[in-house]
Amino acid sequence: MKRLTSLAALALLTVLLLTACGMKDKSYATSPSLRALIGTTIGNVAFRTGETPPAPKDPPADWELHFSLATFSHLENDQPSIQVVLQVRTHPGAGFEFWLLDGTGAVVARWSAGATTSYVGTVCFQLELARDGEAVPLGEGDHRAVVAFREFAGDVIAAREARVTGNPPRLDGETPAPNSPVYRDALACPKGS
Repeated sequence: MKRLTSLAALALLTVLLLTACGMKDKSYATSPSLRALIGTTIGNVAFRTGETPPAPKDPPADWELHFSLATFSHLENDQPSIQVVLQVRTHPGAGFEFWLLDGTGAVVARWSAGATTSYVGTVCFQLELARDGEAVPLGEGDHRAVVAFREFAGDVIAAREARVTGNPPRLDGETPAPNSPVYRDALACPKGS
């Protein structure tokens, strides 16, 4: 009986410890595949700048770029996000860009960062769309996305465009501040994606 009481007390202590410490929110884990591709998961972000994204361009023979998926989604904590999946073969030294366009073709946001490594495989990441009173100014209509690799001299190596699937979330809030993690931090995709 004494052993049963000790086991019950240990189980209760474990539950209290886990509750007090809280479980780590997996929503904010960074994307390991994007980090492997470009060496970072923190992007340079600009909203509604009036820039023009690169036009689609086929990659050179020793590169591949298949833009598999861009969809409005949610992080595990139910925060709205956009999830992006690519299949690539890259070589060192190119910058990476992700452009989000609204239904009128205007640029909602540009995310750029890093320098590519030699990488072959799938890349999956999410960008959070809203948090703590800040929200990406999505606009109306069907959205499109452009993924591009660019030489640091400015020439586009490869670019692909895709329709963003899913329903755009209704977001309220101010445009994210320059140092905000909203849309800046490339987060991991859910397991099984």
